Amino acid sequence: MASLYRRALKALGFLPTRRGPLVHGLPIFSFSPRRGSREVLAAYRENGWLRVVVDTVADAVATPRWKVYKRVGGGLAKSGADPRWRSSITAERRKALTDGVHAGELVELPAHELLNILDAPHPQIPGRELLKLMQLHLDLVGETFLWLRLGVDGRPVGWEVVPPHCVYQTPQPGRPEFLLSYNQAHVSVPAAHVLWLKHLDPENPHGRGAGRGLAVGDQLDTMEAIDRSAKSVFERGGVPQAIVGMDSKKEGVDQEEAAEDLEKRFNEANRGPDNAGKIWFAPAGVTLAQVNVNYRELQAEELAKGQRAYVRQTYNVPPELVGDLSSSNRSTSEDATYHLAEHAVVPRLEFLLAYFQLLLVPLVDRDAILDYEDPRPQQWERVFRLMTTPITEGFFWNEVRVMAGFQPDPELEGVRGAPLPGAGGGNNVASAGANATPDAPRDRRGEEGRV
Repeated sequence: MASLYRRALKALGFLPTRRGPLVHGLPIFSFSPRRGSREVLAAYRENGWLRVVVDTVADAVATPRWKVYKRVGGGLAKSGADPRWRSSITAERRKALTDGVHAGELVELPAHELLNILDAPHPQIPGRELLKLMQLHLDLVGETFLWLRLGVDGRPVGWEVVPPHCVYQTPQPGRPEFLLSYNQAHVSVPAAHVLWLKHLDPENPHGRGAGRGLAVGDQLDTMEAIDRSAKSVFERGGVPQAIVGMDSKKEGVDQEEAAEDLEKRFNEANRGPDNAGKIWFAPAGVTLAQVNVNYRELQAEELAKGQRAYVRQTYNVPPELVGDLSSSNRSTSEDATYHLAEHAVVPRLEFLLAYFQLLLVPLVDRDAILDYEDPRPQQWERVFRLMTTPITEGFFWNEVRVMAGFQPDPELEGVRGAPLPGAGGGNNVASAGANATPDAPRDRRGEEGRV
């Protein structure tokens, strides 16, 4: 009995065998597409609300321009490279890149192979549309697959975006390849020729990705059921208001003919506005059963509204950006654009940046540093305050100009604001000049370091 049990454990792969454990041939985790992936992508095509919400995010992610930096005079592998240039903290990385450019350590390249790939990865589809498609796959299913197009030198020159449900097998121990069935292709592609970007599933990080579209499946089904029910009601003409029945005790009477005759008599005597409220005298044996369906009690509209709000909030989209202006004004509309960029677009761009820097950059130019334009718009109220509020001597004028979204003014380089009233022994020009430091730069009006 013990030997039989041991052979069973070996067959299941829990014990070593001469040929190795069977789990390498029969993986424990599922590497096939998630159930419902195709349905979620189809819902994007058929559900107008899901499409407008997801498009709002995907269009915003595909819009910012990508940037490429390289170190002056050598690769990043040499000593002296600032690790903050590739930091995952947006503010820290952006400040380090700006300081590196000003110090002459880095240079931003207006043209580079990485920019060419991101701008035009496909000969027939614009790069922006493919970036949007990638983001749609990530937001709906949680993963996207980029089948690389290789040049004569073996380096990537573009890619084909493969829908997640067309990838039937991902790499596994002993078989580092993807099994694809896409359009007319049914092939095995080496893992090195496919970039797999995915949102990790906490339950199985090494398995398939987990997207938000899969998480709102019940809400999408509920909205679809409500829409189909409303459509069916109007296609059928609705539930009749009343049902009239006839009970004739005479033998040989055709009940259907009698009902048709009664209907014609009723229509002739009561049709038209002049006959509204008229009393109708019917033969004996006629019964009336009134049917009343109170759609208000079903709360279908309130339920559908709540489901739509749930889906919108899942993707961090403010109501103003999907046409809901019921409680909006100019200020909230402007804040909605900033909210979308801050809480929806920037995290997704950071996700793409991390994967591109890890997987794509080493295949093209390992010394390159990727970044993107800040998608957050300048708020009008903030710019107005910066332009109308006097600054103090603790800040340079060019610092304020940059914060307001303007380019630094060479004539204001090194010029500080005026001191606060009473600071430095007085608030007049003479006392301010007396307390200025000797090496303070003079501005174009003669006051030392201040305007």
